[in-house]
Amino acid sequence: MRKFVMVAGLLAGSLVIAQNGETDPMLMSVDGKPVTRSEFEAIYKKNNKDAAVTQQALDEYLDLFINYKLKVREAEVLGMDTVGKFKTELDGYRKQLARPYLIDRELNDNLIKEAYDRSQQEIRASHILVQVAEDASAEDTLAAWKRITTLRERIVKGEDFDKVARGPGGSDDPSAQKNGGDLGWFSALQMVYPFESAAYTTPAGQLSQPVRTRFGYHIIKAVDKRPARGQVRVAHIMLRASDKDSPEKAAEVEKRIREIHVQITGGKVTFPDAALKFSEDESSSSKGGELPQFGTGKMIEEFEDVAFGLTEEKALSEPFKTRYGWHIVNLLEYMPPPAFDVAKADLKNKIGKDSRADVTKRAFLDKLRAEYHYKSDPKAVKAVLALLDSSIYKKGTQKLDTMLRKEAVEGPITGKDGLYKREINGTIKDGKLVNIRSRKHEDITVSPEDTVVVRDLHEGWSYDKAKAAKLTKPVFTIDAKSFSQTEFLEYLVTKQRREPGRPFAGYVDQRFQEFVDDQLMAFEDSNLDTKHPEFRMLMKEYRDGILLFELTDQKVWSKAVKDTLGLMAYQQANEKNFMWDTRYNADIYTCANAEVAKKTRALYKKGKRGNDLLTAVNIGSALDLSLDQGTWTAEEKPFLKGISKPGLTDNFELDGGVVMVDLKEVVPPVPKTLDEARGLVTAAYQDQLEKDWINELRGKYEVRVNKDVLYSIR
Repeated sequence: MRKFVMVAGLLAGSLVIAQNGETDPMLMSVDGKPVTRSEFEAIYKKNNKDAAVTQQALDEYLDLFINYKLKVREAEVLGMDTVGKFKTELDGYRKQLARPYLIDRELNDNLIKEAYDRSQQEIRASHILVQVAEDASAEDTLAAWKRITTLRERIVKGEDFDKVARGPGGSDDPSAQKNGGDLGWFSALQMVYPFESAAYTTPAGQLSQPVRTRFGYHIIKAVDKRPARGQVRVAHIMLRASDKDSPEKAAEVEKRIREIHVQITGGKVTFPDAALKFSEDESSSSKGGELPQFGTGKMIEEFEDVAFGLTEEKALSEPFKTRYGWHIVNLLEYMPPPAFDVAKADLKNKIGKDSRADVTKRAFLDKLRAEYHYKSDPKAVKAVLALLDSSIYKKGTQKLDTMLRKEAVEGPITGKDGLYKREINGTIKDGKLVNIRSRKHEDITVSPEDTVVVRDLHEGWSYDKAKAAKLTKPVFTIDAKSFSQTEFLEYLVTKQRREPGRPFAGYVDQRFQEFVDDQLMAFEDSNLDTKHPEFRMLMKEYRDGILLFELTDQKVWSKAVKDTLGLMAYQQANEKNFMWDTRYNADIYTCANAEVAKKTRALYKKGKRGNDLLTAVNIGSALDLSLDQGTWTAEEKPFLKGISKPGLTDNFELDGGVVMVDLKEVVPPVPKTLDEARGLVTAAYQDQLEKDWINELRGKYEVRVNKDVLYSIR
């Protein structure tokens, strides 16, 4: 029985019950499961973006949508939505789809536009660095601040920036001793964000205020600014040379590069051939000298200046020297800075990986703190300090030792600084260390008197449960949900890693902020379905899509491919649909010109055929005659249509050549074998399986549709 009901007006009361304040009425139900108008409308318009919304179009799409929902319902009834593999796959998609909702999107858009605007300009800058760790103590941070401000005052009072950078107590950047802090030219997204911002906001010729990055404190001198140069794609020829070369060798290399240049400009050799033959840059010579596309800051400055100085009218450079050797550069393509709409997607991707991502994340977390009424209890956090010891910095620390096998006991051991896990790694045989955990040494036996190598791995810190029993206060709350001192202690246990020791107060404060951030993100993530209907709808699409794919694969796609007996039966029952058209078995001779055609025909009359004829004609040139042998339909070779008499046809012209056909046989229409028609038979069999399956589902599950709600879609 066809369980399909159309409902109009108020005849099916349950179908017109609206949701969300009666703004989203039920459009249909499948096996009693409701489908709202918004769900149908979103998917309909997503798949029919530019089409007019008409009753006919809605009816046609409704039929497809019902099939879709029936398959999903069948998958649910079969329990496919409870399988671990399905849950893992859906969770992976959810994490990806949730990312845009877990940042400050307005700020992110502003940062994209800011990065684009900055990318239209390039900066030459120098800097002085005073190193200080991000998590440094207040004392170390203050000392670094005093030092950087003192260096800045010296420059402001007239000392040379270069000399201050190189001098005693100057820059901690090791390269400053060679370059005086000169960073060359750069643009947006090539430096960490705080540094970039300071460089772009400092006028040319001026000195920035001290700026903090993860490397420490910097002062930046904005030496010069210029419009962005875009990007180029070039090829080059390089002959290696060094300042340490003898005068004779230096002169010889220069002479060779200039001779190569003369050969190229004189037309004696092409640039790609010259690069392949002469260039000593092994990474590019085999590609005709071509280098990856680049912009400012990607190559050494002298090379970039030459490359960007070339034009379409003057695409080949004169020979020039860099610290790597002598070069000739050939401009292949110049790309000006792209328009914002073109660059936006790439900038968005780069910003997600840039230190700007921390800015958007921090802003988003600050909004969540306000939205969810975050409150913390500093005293409750401070109370946790009493349970810490130095072992919290030692998890994963290893110690190696040697001892007799009979003394070595694997498993937990207690050391002076905490709990370790001991394992036997090797033994000493004939004065050599043998790794007994390796498969190739698994046959080695170790006696009690043998010396073994043991590795002790620090298990890290664990808190005293008895003392922690008294710590029951909340350390913070969000939206009336509290997180206890014990939960924070458990978080500290999971976040241990080997790191340098530091005051516990700073360590706990950092970990507490991370704990709060993690819980805020998790709380927001759990509310995405409620706060963002479009996200909820997208997740439902992915969920249903995965179920649909898996079940359709089982019922239709893979079944048709694997079911050879079913394929054979289907082909036999529908044999007329898998027939060969009339085919022509022939030798096709294509001659270079009329003279070759005349020679070919004469040799044919003398009994030459096929490859023998080909060999006889092509004595002078292998290009005079070509031969194509096979069996074709008229659709594949239209000129065969109408040829019915075996033997050699008259000459006819085709694609600039002279063609003659030696027809062997006209093969009448016959059924294709399964191997010959497998692709077509499989596709048709899949269609039949799907039709049968849909009919089965339509008989199995009741579908009720409210046409009034359907036709209210505009």
